Amino acid sequence: MRMANPSLPLASRSNARLPLLAAITFGAAVYLSSHALAEDWPEEKKIGYQFVDSISKTPLPFTGKDSDFSIDINPKLGDIIHESYIRLPMELEYGFTDKREGMIGIIPYFLNPFDSEPVSSDGYLTFGLKQRLDDMMDGRFSLAAGFSAQIPLEEIPSPVLRSSYDQYMPYITAAYRLDEDARWLAYSTVQYQWVGKDRRDNKTPVDAPNSLVMFQPGIIYQPHGEFRYGLSVEYKTDRFDGGRDDGVKIIPNITWFPPEGTPYFRRLAGHFELSLDLEYALSEIKEEEEGSDIGVGLSVRWRFYKSRPQPEESVL
Repeated sequence: MRMANPSLPLASRSNARLPLLAAITFGAAVYLSSHALAEDWPEEKKIGYQFVDSISKTPLPFTGKDSDFSIDINPKLGDIIHESYIRLPMELEYGFTDKREGMIGIIPYFLNPFDSEPVSSDGYLTFGLKQRLDDMMDGRFSLAAGFSAQIPLEEIPSPVLRSSYDQYMPYITAAYRLDEDARWLAYSTVQYQWVGKDRRDNKTPVDAPNSLVMFQPGIIYQPHGEFRYGLSVEYKTDRFDGGRDDGVKIIPNITWFPPEGTPYFRRLAGHFELSLDLEYALSEIKEEEEGSDIGVGLSVRWRFYKSRPQPEESVL
């Protein structure tokens, strides 16, 4: 059953720019004012030592080691109830160096066997690159920049018009360790989602949708043990491209790191991480209002290492 979708009042153009400008100003100020790098800081005290490089679809400013690679599978569980297809994003991540990693993947649309009129599609080709800067402020602050892209391979069955266009998404992401034990982490990511002008499905000539700016701050708590907890707020707007719409989501997250000896995982080399996201939309941009207010996503990451022992307390 679809829940009510309360609308937030539209802010003025100047107010909509404040989150982006504040994030850029904060990141630049910290970077320019920080002279002490974290080369001599104990590795276990650096943020990112026990955190993955993304959470709830948001990139974090951390990268793996040189030549490490991982496989990410992110089924969209909410599609089973709300859509005529089931999306299954799959991505391969590879570390070119300790500070640079690349990604390539696909997002196929499979038939939904629980829908009366199931549809499918080859979906998207995805790729991206992330560059991490040196840790700053005695290892407490990290900053990275990157981009990602998704290119439709054929007609996309989604009712959202934006889904049928090429999308290119440069971003800046920063994180700050709040405590000495590296258990609490605050982060913020600013991303620009530029929409290409050539529609993959040309059956009906229409104007291309506006590009989006996305701002996602959040906090992560990772105590000793098998679980990590996260909470983020996603704000997106098309006002920077002449639109008038805003969207706000709240996204709690929980991640489980199966310990050694866990059934089904113990015989597989590498390290597993299983994350569950719950999304609740407080408001949405106009073209997405027909969708569900609640989304559920599962992420399975299978990380491989380059022939080195895993730190005893590390979850990476």
